[in-house]
Amino acid sequence: MRGILSNTNDPAFNLATEEFLLRKTEDDVFFLYVNQPSIIVGKHQNALAEINFDYTHSKNIPVYRRLSGGGTVYHDLQNLNFCFIKSGEKNKLVNFALYSKPILEALTELGIQANFGKRHDIQIDNKKISGNASHVFKSRVMHHGTLLFNSELDILNNALRTNPLHYKDKAVKSVRSEVTNISEYVNDIIFQDFISFLFNYLLNYFSDSESSELLPDEIKSIEELVKDKYTTDEWNFGYSPNYEMKKRIKLADGSRLSNSMKVSKGKIVNCVIKTNNKDNELLFSELSENLNGTIHLKNDINIFFDNYIKNRSLNISKDEWLQLFF
Repeated sequence: MRGILSNTNDPAFNLATEEFLLRKTEDDVFFLYVNQPSIIVGKHQNALAEINFDYTHSKNIPVYRRLSGGGTVYHDLQNLNFCFIKSGEKNKLVNFALYSKPILEALTELGIQANFGKRHDIQIDNKKISGNASHVFKSRVMHHGTLLFNSELDILNNALRTNPLHYKDKAVKSVRSEVTNISEYVNDIIFQDFISFLFNYLLNYFSDSESSELLPDEIKSIEELVKDKYTTDEWNFGYSPNYEMKKRIKLADGSRLSNSMKVSKGKIVNCVIKTNNKDNELLFSELSENLNGTIHLKNDINIFFDNYIKNRSLNISKDEWLQLFF
């Protein structure tokens, strides 16, 4: 078994590494990595419905989609991610308890009383420290999860605070749980020491394992996957299931706007913007039709504003315009 410790905090590269090791190698692997602040959504989720757009926009927190299903998680530089990739017998590959076992035993060695939860998570005092997910490819499985060591929980909670009334879809929904940090339950150990401890523990746990690094050819293939998939809006947002969105806002001049729209494959396919300002009804009706085909992303909505609204006699700012769509 290869034991690999990532030397980058780039979420796109680390997610691409997981997919490459699963699909393009035959090795059994455990892989540890730490990402810079980011939101990681499950494969079958509506990315925009899982995040607090205003908050993540103000904090410049990027969103990435992973290969596995399950719910949305927040990563930062005090959260350790673990990944196990193994070959096995079909229909017996997914086993959350099995792959949580070495993590639980490692925490026990640190004097931490953690347990495996009913939602396939890892908990301390009934508070979540680890969310887990799996993905099967042919006769191989990837099982990965988070380990909140000393994460900024205020940012985590604010970034994932959503309004369920805004979006209507058939996407997988995240189930929110109370979270805590491992650092609250262990003394005299810093994050880097925790990473080293867990990596060495896993090397000993799997008797046939050895420390390994990604080879130059592997890195090249992973970088191509980053470019072609994990940094693209088509994957991170466009892969979301079709959805409907409804939003109402009040403008600075006191008038009100409502937006009801449908999105398919990331593009707006039907948009109806209404206003209580009689003088602007026709204009907003025209804008609604022009919006069809626009990608439902911040940059594209801003471009539309610059092209169609900026120089018209409408008392709406770019920030107000964004609020109408997210």
